[in-house]
Amino acid sequence: MINDDIKNTKQRSTHAAQGFRNELVILHDMITDAKECILLLQNAFIYHNAKLLKESKEKIAAMKKSSASLKRDMEQTVSYNPDMKPYALIPAHLSKIVDNIEKLSECVDKKNIESILFSERAVKETLFLLQRLNEILSPTADIMLARNTFLRMYIEESQAGVGKMATEYATLHEERLIKGVCLPISSSLYLIMLDTIKSIAWHTKEIAICLAGK
Repeated sequence: MINDDIKNTKQRSTHAAQGFRNELVILHDMITDAKECILLLQNAFIYHNAKLLKESKEKIAAMKKSSASLKRDMEQTVSYNPDMKPYALIPAHLSKIVDNIEKLSECVDKKNIESILFSERAVKETLFLLQRLNEILSPTADIMLARNTFLRMYIEESQAGVGKMATEYATLHEERLIKGVCLPISSSLYLIMLDTIKSIAWHTKEIAICLAGK
C-alpha cells in the first residue's frame, strides 16, 4: 500500500513536471506570437494592408484561446509544485497583453477602413514605439525559459523608456491639436494607440519582475 502511494506520488510529480515544461513552451510561443502580431500591425499600419490585418486577427484569436486554458493549467501546476509560483501570474499578464494587441488591431483597422490620416510626426512616433515594443517582447519570450536577471533589467529599462516616450508624445500631440495641426478624429485614435502600447510594455515588465525578481 505504501509502495503504491509512493508510486502514485512519483507519477503525479512526473506528470506535473512534464505539464510545466509544456506550459513554458506555450508561454514562450505566445509572446513570440504577440511579437509577430505587432510586426503585422506595424506593416498594416504603414501599407494599409487588409491581408496583414486579417492575419494578425487570426493570431490574436488563437492567443485568446490558448490564454483561456493556460490560466487553469498553470494554477494546477503550481499547486503540485510551489517552486513554480513565480509563473502563477504570468497567464493574467499575457491575457492583458493579448487584449491590448486586439485593441491596437481595432485602431489600425478603423484607421485603414475610414482612411483616417495621421500627421507625418504621429506616424513616425507610432512606428518608433511599435518597433521598441517588439524589442521588448523578444527578451520577454526568452525570460520565460531562462529566468535571467540581466534580461529582466533590460526589459524594465526598455519599458520605462517606452512609457516615458509615449507620455511625451501624448503631451506634444495635445499641443499640436490645440494649434490645429492635428484633427480630432485622428487624435483620439492616436492617443488610444499610445495607451495600448504603454499597457503592453507595462505587462511585459511585470512578467519579467515575476520571473526574475527585483
